[in-house]
Amino acid sequence: MHEWDRYWSKKKLISNILFDKVAIFYRKYIIPNSLRYFLIRNYPKNAFLLHAGCGSGKVDKISGIDKKFRLLALDISIVALNINTSDCVKVQGNIINLPLEASSVDGIYNLGVMEHFNEDEIIQILKEFNRVLKTNGKVTLFWPPDFGLSVIFLKAVHFILNNIFRIGIKLHPDELTRIKSYSHVESLCERANFKIVDYYFGLKDLFTYAVVTLEKSKNSVLYKKNCL
Repeated sequence: MHEWDRYWSKKKLISNILFDKVAIFYRKYIIPNSLRYFLIRNYPKNAFLLHAGCGSGKVDKISGIDKKFRLLALDISIVALNINTSDCVKVQGNIINLPLEASSVDGIYNLGVMEHFNEDEIIQILKEFNRVLKTNGKVTLFWPPDFGLSVIFLKAVHFILNNIFRIGIKLHPDELTRIKSYSHVESLCERANFKIVDYYFGLKDLFTYAVVTLEKSKNSVLYKKNCL
């Protein structure tokens, strides 16, 4: 949590400031149109959507989707929630253990979140998504693949800064699980009783994310939350 609080705070490390310069451009000019397109395509107007790992919510606001849907913005970082000015209900929480009732949301989405977890954690997250999602709901994940242009660009920047100039800098929090292939993400989703109903990687966001939309499998079971 502390790493994310620092990332969203005004007292950033130099590495976070450098990454922000690139991230702000994407959040303002590249991602909003793609987000709006895929959410409108998959969810009815005024659907109750959970933004699971909302961060600052800038893309929600710029894209205008906070006016088209009822948003519940959840993030582990209270700093991020405090600077989130989108039209939403804000909740602090961990997406591995969502503080929500079963079958309570019409849809779930996030942008650049899943890659920060290992595969076992991703399965837990997807099972939580399955639990809180209504029967006919969907999940839309904007998930960077290894072959995404932004990933390739940042790898090159890291190589130059750290291997050539020996600066020893980390531009963003660790990305543990980027998508390797369609079959890779399919196998992870199937283990949480989801099936892929839409998969896109292309020009809409300049090859930044693989946009993966999921539905509960017909044999999906309700994952019950353990309460003490």
